[in-house]
Amino acid sequence: MTSLDVRLLPIFDDNYVFFITRPESKTCVVVDPGDAAPVQDYLEKHGLTLQAILLTHHHNDHIGGALELKQRWNVPVYAPLKNQAQIPFATDYLSEGQRVSLLDGQFNLEVLELPGHTLGHIAFFERERKWLFSGDILFGLGCGRLFEGTFEQGFETMQRVKALPDETLVYCTHEYTEANLRFCKRLPAFADLKSYEDTLVSKRRAGQPSVPLKLDTEKAVNPFLLAADVERFTELRKLRNQA
Repeated sequence: MTSLDVRLLPIFDDNYVFFITRPESKTCVVVDPGDAAPVQDYLEKHGLTLQAILLTHHHNDHIGGALELKQRWNVPVYAPLKNQAQIPFATDYLSEGQRVSLLDGQFNLEVLELPGHTLGHIAFFERERKWLFSGDILFGLGCGRLFEGTFEQGFETMQRVKALPDETLVYCTHEYTEANLRFCKRLPAFADLKSYEDTLVSKRRAGQPSVPLKLDTEKAVNPFLLAADVERFTELRKLRNQA
């Protein structure tokens, strides 16, 4: 398997931009660049050549820098088919089951339609390496707020994520894990979070992100993945909205 790595760039208050890089060629793909300036600075600092942009959904903190980067680098922009109106500058619109091959065929993605946070939300799954670039559908001990989708859609999206391999690493685009931990500790008789909390505290004190998430761990403790039915999921999401 050709060497690729994923690098995280914090932007705004709690967003991450992901750079999937091929070190031998100094090329990369960027996921959800909400701001062009820090992304461009990162590319220049590390001598990287941008080859493509991936967008999971239409919120501005995910797409705000994409047009400028597209124009500067003359690269394709991949976006959800259902967000054509909100992302008119994309070059390729994607829907469920489509595949994208990038970085000279070394980075191969499957497209998953995962509505809830928004109606058009997609995620990109690299099956060989088991990397999920999940946008705002799942967070450490949490899930994305349902701005456009229904509770039923949010629940079904959690079931699809839950069905992915346990070894999957989830590259979610916000650092929300600590806030979600505080919420989970308020839930009566929910789960033993001591080990999770110790690991999280150690990472954050060292200045490290909680991302990527280990899906097997989230399956064991994330209340939104553990919800047995849509009613329980709805109850939890309403509680989280009020927290």
